[in-house]
Amino acid sequence: MKLRAISIAAGAVASIAFAIPQSASASLVFDAGIQAPAQGFGNAPRDLTLQATGQADSFESGAVGVGSGGGITFGEPIADAPVHDANGVQTQSGVDDLPNPLADDQKYGIPTIGSLGITDASQIGVLFNATEPGGDSVNVIDVTLKFYSSAGTLLGAIDGSQNFLNSNPGNGVAGFTFVVSTDERAYVNGLLSSGGSGTRLALESTITDFSGGPESYLIYNLGVAPIPEPETYALMLAGLGAVGFMAKRRRKS
Repeated sequence: MKLRAISIAAGAVASIAFAIPQSASASLVFDAGIQAPAQGFGNAPRDLTLQATGQADSFESGAVGVGSGGGITFGEPIADAPVHDANGVQTQSGVDDLPNPLADDQKYGIPTIGSLGITDASQIGVLFNATEPGGDSVNVIDVTLKFYSSAGTLLGAIDGSQNFLNSNPGNGVAGFTFVVSTDERAYVNGLLSSGGSGTRLALESTITDFSGGPESYLIYNLGVAPIPEPETYALMLAGLGAVGFMAKRRRKS
C-alpha cells in the first residue's frame, strides 16, 4: 500500500499522526447535538472538498487558503506552528486530493464573516459531510480553520479532530458539525475583531479510514441553517401533499 508522508510537529514520527488521540482541549470540537440535514453539493456549496483518487491511497489531505490580495489559493497549507493549541498534524501540500474544478465555486470557498453574518466565535459552525459506502467509519485526524485579513494576511488558526465510527446518513442527507470550543472563543473573537467583517475563513484537513468520497466541509452560521438542496424541497412538498391527501380522504369518509 502506498503511503504519502504527512509531516508532524518537530520530533514526531509521521506514522503517529494516525494514532493521535482525540483531545479534550481541541479548539474545534464535534457537537453531536447539532443536526444540519440535506447538505450535499446543491444550493449549499462546499468550502473544502477532498477525494483521493488512487485506490492505494491511505489518506486524503488538502488545503484552500487566501492569497495576497484576498484571492483563493489551492494546495498551500499553513505550517503547524501558527495554529493555536495545535494537534500536531500537518496537511500535505499539492492538489492531488482536491477534485476539479479548482475555483471559488461549488466545491471550494473562502467566505467572509460578514457574508455569513458571523460576529462571535460561538456562531461558527464547520459542517463535515462524508460520502462512505454503507455509512462506513471515517477518521478526521485534522481539520484546521484559518482566519485571514481581507488582504490575505494569516491572522491565526485553530484545529480539531474526530473519529466517526460511522458516517451514516452521509453526504446530502445530514452533516456533522464542529464548533469552536468554549475555552477558545476569546482567542477566536480576538481574530475576528482584528480582521473585522472582511475576515476570510478557509479550511484544510487530513482524513483517514475512508473508502469512498468525496468528503467535504462547509463553514456556516449556527444561527442560520444551511440551505437544503432542491431535492429536499421536493421531498418535503411531496410529504406535505401526501398528508393533505390523507386528510382530505378522512373528511370525505
